[in-house]
Amino acid sequence: MQFYDARFILACVLATVLRVQTGSAQDMDPETLPVIPPTAVIDLNDGVSFEISPHTGLMGGSGTFGLRLSMNYSAFNLELAGEQVIGKTANLYPLSVNAILNLTTRGRLIPYGAVGGGLFLTVPTNSIGDETVTTLGVNFGGGARYYITKSFGVRVEVKQYATGVRSERESNTELLFFQEFSLGVTFMLR
Repeated sequence: MQFYDARFILACVLATVLRVQTGSAQDMDPETLPVIPPTAVIDLNDGVSFEISPHTGLMGGSGTFGLRLSMNYSAFNLELAGEQVIGKTANLYPLSVNAILNLTTRGRLIPYGAVGGGLFLTVPTNSIGDETVTTLGVNFGGGARYYITKSFGVRVEVKQYATGVRSERESNTELLFFQEFSLGVTFMLR
């Protein structure tokens, strides 16, 4: 008795079931075959659309997650972004408004460049008596959105953040830089 692999047996059963349900190729009439539409292609020139993009990633060695809401005007997007960066001694909450320039407006893959600014809220987590520090900052970077369907896609982005923090002890302002890598999904609403 010969032992068959479970995957081989499953493939044979599946092929038999599909053949029984659909019949053979000779039994099908070409006039009655379903028309399969071409692959979904995004066209940002079709009018204003909205996107909701939850994401996760890394910023300076700490984990981050957030949400981006954007309004697409063909090659230009206006985006509102909020995130939480979970640090060892403090959490950072960057809240920003970004202008995005899409490098193409049609296709499945939409690369883009981004620039923006906003608030950086730093909230201590392990110390008593420390206050939340609020600073202004800027960011720039780029990324790409790859649409699987006309309303769902994957988004990857890399950004550089810069902010100044005033040191009361040394009476000077220190310039801080953060790099972020994020990966998420995007839902397009029309």
